[in-house]
Amino acid sequence: MNIGIMRNGAKPSYLVELIAIYSKAYDVNIIYMSPKDINIAKGTVSGKTLVNGDWIKIQTKIPKFIDISQFCFKKKNREIIEYLRNNVLLSDNGLNRNNKLKFIKEVKKDKKLNHLVIPTQKVNSIDDIITFMDKYQEAILKPIAGQFGRDIFLLKKDEEKGFTLYQGTEERYLTRDDLYTFFEENLSTKKYIIQKFIHSITKQGYPFDCRINVEKNGKGEWSTARMFIRIGIGQKVVSNISQGGAVSKLKSFLNANFPVEQVKVIEQRLKEIAKTVPLKVEELRKQQLMTLGIDVGIDRDGSVYLFEVNGAPGTSQLRAEVAELRAQYYSFIKNKIQFEQKGVK
Repeated sequence: MNIGIMRNGAKPSYLVELIAIYSKAYDVNIIYMSPKDINIAKGTVSGKTLVNGDWIKIQTKIPKFIDISQFCFKKKNREIIEYLRNNVLLSDNGLNRNNKLKFIKEVKKDKKLNHLVIPTQKVNSIDDIITFMDKYQEAILKPIAGQFGRDIFLLKKDEEKGFTLYQGTEERYLTRDDLYTFFEENLSTKKYIIQKFIHSITKQGYPFDCRINVEKNGKGEWSTARMFIRIGIGQKVVSNISQGGAVSKLKSFLNANFPVEQVKVIEQRLKEIAKTVPLKVEELRKQQLMTLGIDVGIDRDGSVYLFEVNGAPGTSQLRAEVAELRAQYYSFIKNKIQFEQKGVK
C-alpha cells in the first residue's frame, strides 16, 4: 500500500529516505510529494518513490494517508489542502492550531496539567511589561507565533529601577525611558507575550531545556522517541539548536546539574509529561496527530514547566528512532484503512 509524505522541498530529505527504507519491512511503499504535485482534477499525484536506492518519478492515485508537514499549509496551497482534507487522511489537517498564549490558557484550565503552566500574559502596551516586571523581576519576551528561538528577549529588573536586556549573546542596561524606546522600536507593532523567567540554567550559567520528542507507534499510541537536553552554549536566553545550542544526554546532564535525590523525581515528571501533554494537544486540536516536540524547563528546585509544544519538531538528533516509529505507525494506518475498506469498523 502507498503512503504519502508531503514536504515543500523537491528532493526527499535523508530522514524521508530512511523512513522509506524502514517502511518496506512493513509492506508500505512511500510516495514523496509536494503540494504542487497534486492533480485535483484527476485525483493523482506526480511524486517519487524509492526503488533500489534511487528516487524514481511516478504518477499514481493520491495515497489514502499523507504524512504532511505543517509548513505545507500556505495560502498558495489552500485549494490543494482543502481537497486533501476532504478526500484523504492527513497526519495533521492544519485546523484548530493554537498560538502560544491560547495553548497556555487552555492548559491552565486542566487541573491535571495546570502545575506545568508558567505565568504568562499578552503584551498590549509598555504598562503590561512594567506591571509584570514589578511582580516577577525577571521575564521572557517572545513572539506569540515565533519559531526556532528567534526574537526572544530576557529582561531583568535591578535594584536601581533600571533593567538589563539579554538577547543571543548580547546584554545591555536600560533605563525606564530606554525600555519605552525598546518597546516602541521592537514590540509595539508585533504580537508578543511576557512570561515569568524559569531558572532552567546549567551550573555554568547557560540556558537549557529538555526536548521530548513523541511519535505514534505501531499501535497508534504515543511513544517517546527520545528525551534530550538542549544547551545554549554562549547564549543568554535560548537553548534552541538552530541558534547555536549543544545537545546532551538526559541522564548524564541531570546527574551533573541536580542533586541525586532530585534526578529520579525529575525523570518521572518528564515521563508523565510525555504521556499526558500529547493527549491534551490532540484534545485541543480535535484530531489525531502523529508527531510532537515538547519543550520543558527545569527550575533550580527540580520543578518542571511547559515552555511550548512544536507540531513540526526537528529530528536531526533522532532520525533512526523517528524512522522506525514512523514506519510502524504507517503500518498501523495501512491496516486501519484496509479494515475500513472491507467494512470492518
